[in-house]
Amino acid sequence: MSNVYTNFLNHTAPNLRQKNVEHSFPNKNQKGEKKMSQIFVDFRPAEVVHKKETYVSFYALNPLSGKLERKRIRCNHIKGKTERLKYARLLCTSINQQLYDGWNPFLEEIAPEAGTVLNTALDKFIAEKRKSVRPDTMRVYVSIVEIFRRWLQARGIADKPCFAFNSKSAERYMNEISDNPKAGNRTYNNHLRCLKTLFKFMIDREYIVENPFEKISTKRCDPKIRVIIPKEDRARIKNYFELKTPAFFMVCQLCYRLFMRPKEILMLKIGMYDPKENIITIPPEISKNHNTRTLALPDDLKRYFCSITKCPSNWYVFSDPCTFEPGKTHLDTKIVGRRWKEMRDGLKMPAAYQFYSLKDTGITEMLEAGVPAKFVKELADHHSLEMTEKYTHRSDAKKILEWNKLEF
Repeated sequence: MSNVYTNFLNHTAPNLRQKNVEHSFPNKNQKGEKKMSQIFVDFRPAEVVHKKETYVSFYALNPLSGKLERKRIRCNHIKGKTERLKYARLLCTSINQQLYDGWNPFLEEIAPEAGTVLNTALDKFIAEKRKSVRPDTMRVYVSIVEIFRRWLQARGIADKPCFAFNSKSAERYMNEISDNPKAGNRTYNNHLRCLKTLFKFMIDREYIVENPFEKISTKRCDPKIRVIIPKEDRARIKNYFELKTPAFFMVCQLCYRLFMRPKEILMLKIGMYDPKENIITIPPEISKNHNTRTLALPDDLKRYFCSITKCPSNWYVFSDPCTFEPGKTHLDTKIVGRRWKEMRDGLKMPAAYQFYSLKDTGITEMLEAGVPAKFVKELADHHSLEMTEKYTHRSDAKKILEWNKLEF
């Protein structure tokens, strides 16, 4: 810590020399008595000890122990008793000024910005994420952070410095998430990943030095069950929507044939379609993996998109909550799920048939048709080839059967 105090001396002491300060503590003003009574709760002023050795001694509140603890800075490296004492007095004055202004040496040891409280850190984290995260992902961050904030408030630590939340606190919080009967392993893992990101942000901002969630592991989750919708059931779905909501059948087609996600579909604007080239360009700001995607349309989708090109280019392709026809309003993705459930209930189809099953079905059938996985990956906008290859188990089984000539 000697370097720290030398810095204080270098920056503060010259100013004090100019003012000809002779006392080791600032002069009182009209409200001095009140100020002095407040600050002595957090520290005891520095004083010079000049015996066998010369040093400056003071006490400050260690926030980790909650007690006043002594700090001592030796001055014996200064040659000559007179110069040593002069240096010690000047250093004493400098330290007291810093203590009076709110400085705490123990906080500086923890982290440069260790005085930042948890509530403030949470607000800054959310504000930072809003600059770069998509709205649907942002909703997840906000939800998890607010649940965490309420937990902190209930225990009276939301307004305490960030370092007050330690690894034991993290274990208790995650145990409560785990004990919640409504929270499965995926929910547990989502909370853990978000909070690890939150406290990494605090480390980057120098509020803390260690991530209290770092040693907590995610829980094992069963792999997602990918349900393939048979052709005969797809025919029933087609008939249902062509009679009731033809535009929504186009939504289904985009998911099944071009592997588009519900959010991407509902963010489509008419101007993103080029009728001359017959392609849709999905910009990175609406794509899940932030990649620009260019998709060529099959004939039936081409006819539909050509029929709406007379509408303003800034209109959404699917906008009306009843008919799904173009308009100015952006629909929430929840409406896709509701409309799909209405169809599933009406046709008495299995609950395992989700809207996303259309994408799983399309990818699996394309791989079974012999399309190379790398091309399917590009069309599906998968992050890695490994993700695409998770769909190959059915086609692999059929290929193995062709080669399997074993007889018992």
